[in-house]
Amino acid sequence: MKIIYFWKPLIWLGIIGYGLFTPAQDLPMKSFLKIPHFDKMVHFSLFFVLCLLMVRPLKRLNIQHYLWAPVISILLGASLEIVQHSISASRNTNVYDFLANTAGVLVAIIFYRFFISGKKWENLF
Repeated sequence: MKIIYFWKPLIWLGIIGYGLFTPAQDLPMKSFLKIPHFDKMVHFSLFFVLCLLMVRPLKRLNIQHYLWAPVISILLGASLEIVQHSISASRNTNVYDFLANTAGVLVAIIFYRFFISGKKWENLF
């Protein structure tokens, strides 16, 4: 029954999967989205949030959360990038997307440690 602790990261992972496997032509192309490297900012943000949401359930299970939350998040990021290439005809594996994913994960761990851990809003995660 401990899987219930992971409902937030699982929902977020579903959102990430939906976004990564949506055909490129179906993604919104608004003028304000034409910021240089906007897609890298999106990857960074998606995996930043995923890692934040992974820390609390692992911490509740007394697992080394500062080790396993980033490891799991980075492995998921790598896996999704690889699978994205084989499933979607209009999307491909991109090393820079993976690096943006990883940067988001690493910043999330630092952010959690200094701004969330032990604070009253930690229960929100």
